[in-house]
Amino acid sequence: MNTSSSLSDEFELIDSRTGPSQYSERDSRVSYEAHEPRYELGLWIQAVRSYFDARNHPLQDAEQSSILTRDWSNELVIARHTILRLSQLSLRLLHLEGASSSAGRASDVIEPVDGALDAVHRSSTGKAGLSLVTFAEVMGDLAALCEALLKAPEVGFFAWSAVGKILLREIERSEIAGTLERAEYQNAAATLPDVIFDKAPDSNLATEDVGNVTAVVAHLTRLLHRLRFIESCLKRDRPLKQTLPIFCLIYAESRATMEFVDSRVLSLGETERPIFDALDGLNYAMAMELRKVFSKELVGIASMQESPSIYAMVENAHGLLRDCFQQSVVGVAQLVDTTIDVSRLFDTFQTRLEQSLTLRKDLWTLLQTVKRAEQERDGFPISRLLEKLNAFREGSLRYLMYKDWEACERFMEEVAAARGVLEMTPVVHRFCAYLEMLFGQVNMRGVLLSHEFDYDTEES
Repeated sequence: MNTSSSLSDEFELIDSRTGPSQYSERDSRVSYEAHEPRYELGLWIQAVRSYFDARNHPLQDAEQSSILTRDWSNELVIARHTILRLSQLSLRLLHLEGASSSAGRASDVIEPVDGALDAVHRSSTGKAGLSLVTFAEVMGDLAALCEALLKAPEVGFFAWSAVGKILLREIERSEIAGTLERAEYQNAAATLPDVIFDKAPDSNLATEDVGNVTAVVAHLTRLLHRLRFIESCLKRDRPLKQTLPIFCLIYAESRATMEFVDSRVLSLGETERPIFDALDGLNYAMAMELRKVFSKELVGIASMQESPSIYAMVENAHGLLRDCFQQSVVGVAQLVDTTIDVSRLFDTFQTRLEQSLTLRKDLWTLLQTVKRAEQERDGFPISRLLEKLNAFREGSLRYLMYKDWEACERFMEEVAAARGVLEMTPVVHRFCAYLEMLFGQVNMRGVLLSHEFDYDTEES
């Protein structure tokens, strides 16, 4: 089976995007890139488990009732490329293991996590090597099956589901697949600084509550680690439709986290304990954000073709979930230490806060300028308005979500193109209403919740 030569190119060409490369290098902690391909392979194996459960897909309420009758072709296209990725990563891991064994440096390439990957350290001609070869070949065969099914006019639910059953059965049969899953799962929960765990024993919480807090933080940390993989795809121009299985995994694990909270804490019924309010609020916030992302933001992404739209959907969904999970970690961490430094938890939290504060202030200033232009009409110099618009375009515009760029720039172009009061008045009026809505959205960002805005700020 000659799968190694074209898998990489095929995977990279699923879709591309033309959005801005606004992501900078972040998080020097353990990442998928630093340990490719073992952790990424473990991630994708877990992701396909969740992906072939239709309950984890982003569907509107009305679509839930048509699961059995809808066409699953677009989802099968993504499944096929994910399966090819599994094969590609298996072969790459096998190649690295073979090279490291011949050089006598296996531990330099693949570091064991609590002994979980001891099997992978064996020679590429041994049991682990054969397991990887078999797994890669099976994934290649499954990809060919997907390709054959996609030649039909439609792919029904039962055909799509049958591919998933075969795939999951092969994963269960593969010893190395289970090993890689466990290693990635353990690694994903080990990336948050130890500040919470160091402080927990000295807190005023009951011993049982300390255990609940640390367990919830481990759940949330794992979810944030999955989001960092999606962030790296945004940053590195990777195919973004392919993140759908990762989102499905995040949805499944988020629901598991909420069920854990319900069973371990909320069922105690002691509503006066501080931990009850914190975790009750955590569950409510997660439920709201999950519904927003999976019933609205990501709906239809599998069938979309326009790269900028795909980029905007993934970026927005990623941002909503990241802010929700990070705020949840902060809320739980403050049970342990009310003076905890958020920047010690998340390297980029302070940067996002500063950017959001700047954006909110600049949006407010621009809004006041546009309001004056609308109210004064003949008396307000258009050159001043254009100067403000240009300054915003060159400055804080990049701190907006990418989905808002197009609308904002279109209004700016309409203002610049308007001639005379008759043309300018309706444009400025609509722009003013848009800016008010946009300001309200920015003001609701999670990082700004504890930073009230001074509405007396004057236009400069």
